[in-house]
Amino acid sequence: MQGRFGPAATLFPLILIGSLAGVSYWLDIASRAPTGTNDGKTRHDPDYIVENFELRRFDPEGARQHTLRAPLMRHYPDDDSTVVLSPELTYHRAPTTLVSAREARVDSQAKHVELIDDVRVTRLGVAGKPDSVLTTSHLDAYPDDEIATSTVPVLITQGLTNVTGSSMEANNKTQIYVLEGPVHGIFHRNKAAVIAQATAVPAPTVNASPPAPKPATVTQPKPKKKPQASRQPKVKPKPKN
Repeated sequence: MQGRFGPAATLFPLILIGSLAGVSYWLDIASRAPTGTNDGKTRHDPDYIVENFELRRFDPEGARQHTLRAPLMRHYPDDDSTVVLSPELTYHRAPTTLVSAREARVDSQAKHVELIDDVRVTRLGVAGKPDSVLTTSHLDAYPDDEIATSTVPVLITQGLTNVTGSSMEANNKTQIYVLEGPVHGIFHRNKAAVIAQATAVPAPTVNASPPAPKPATVTQPKPKKKPQASRQPKVKPKPKN
């Protein structure tokens, strides 16, 4: 069973997660220094450590697009990977989206970003609607392809509404989000809105103009009939003997 969510359920601005890939690329450039015999590349030791950093990205008009904050970031030269602890990413375009995890890992090509443990993606609600929140324990993001996948259970909530699935795939280009089954959901409808709709009093009907009065009817009195004389025959008196 699959659940599909359209553009209204956009929770993954993958360009934001791509900031981690950009940081990894920057560290790779910065770490290109002459190597010696004891360069440490045979061990998994960090060659660069950045603490309490903040990375901001702006659009061509100068407006802040997104921000990445983290208390610690390490770059490892043996596999050219980058690990960021407790990353917090904020996508500033409305509606604001927040992404956080316990740890993020970026591969050497900056093609794959892993969000590990306590992954939380929050899309702030608009027009009085509650926030949309996705939580999972592992999320793989591919910024170039704008695809995010999870092979572990995913929970999406919005207020009292919640949907769960055993895995997920999100495609930011097609705006299609697929939850693989078994998928379970509880959808909550706002009772106040339902009651208000059911008890709404219809507005009174107002005529544009009052109806024209009917013309008065004059009734002529009927003439009284004259009393007619009695037509009974007169009885003559009998003669006396």
